Amino acid sequence: MIIRQSSEIFPGFFALYPIDVPAFLLDGRYPAVFDAGFSCLGGWYADQINNLLEGRSPGFCFITHSHFDHLGAVSVLKNRFPDMRICAHENVGRILEKDSAVERIRMLNKAGLESVASYGVETISREPFEPFTVDQCLAAGDEIKIADDLTIRVFHTPGHTRDCLSYYIPEKKTLIASEALGIPDYTGYVVTDFLVDYDLYLDSMRSLMDLDVEVLCFGHGYVYTGEDAAEHIPRAMKYAEEFFSLVQTCLAEEAGDLERVIQRVKAVEYDCKTGSKQPEPAYLLNLQARIAAVQRRLGHG
Repeated sequence: MIIRQSSEIFPGFFALYPIDVPAFLLDGRYPAVFDAGFSCLGGWYADQINNLLEGRSPGFCFITHSHFDHLGAVSVLKNRFPDMRICAHENVGRILEKDSAVERIRMLNKAGLESVASYGVETISREPFEPFTVDQCLAAGDEIKIADDLTIRVFHTPGHTRDCLSYYIPEKKTLIASEALGIPDYTGYVVTDFLVDYDLYLDSMRSLMDLDVEVLCFGHGYVYTGEDAAEHIPRAMKYAEEFFSLVQTCLAEEAGDLERVIQRVKAVEYDCKTGSKQPEPAYLLNLQARIAAVQRRLGHG
């Protein structure tokens, strides 16, 4: 099944609204939040969490990676739920110590306001992104119990970013993979976001292939269950290989003219798509990084 709306995925596990920039909530003795998208949605996420937990505080916030649309509202949630522990790869804390990185995250969160306007959210905040402190650094193989029968197992899945983590809940056969397995769209196309390294990205996909997954949560827009979840990784790998070939062809045909390559790929992936999609400034930043990753793989950079 392909789920395209915020809902209770299974008892006690929720994709919060809006699904295009979701946070996930898993109830337990120490409830866990996974990611917290745009800063302007922080109050909206917090209200949903408060209602679903009936006033209890989440125990943890697990961050998948250091991009603006996955940690934008974390400081809002921390202010609302001060006992919540923020957990992430150690590199996330290092990035948030850099003024230039914080300013870029602020800029991109501000650009996200245009997307949020189309979601129908009635009350949003225009407060800028604020950095926060990571309370607990995570690494591959770590396991955290949020209940006697609920374990969060950590996988390091670099390639999209170097600090990308995926979270597997074995008791529920649920994988929260963010962009580590690409992001599907309504046409079935999978945008494979290997921003730092193509080979690392494919290796990360392979590292998740043997997991028994019945619920697969993406960083944006979709939750897959059943056969759709089980069949996704081979499809995502195929799309990664096809994107690599597309960029390789464009680089050759455009004699390395990067602006022409960008426009050709953008026409295939972005311009022709209607409806809700990633803000264009963020898409272009990611596309340039993906093209650069292909160039490095080809020995051109």
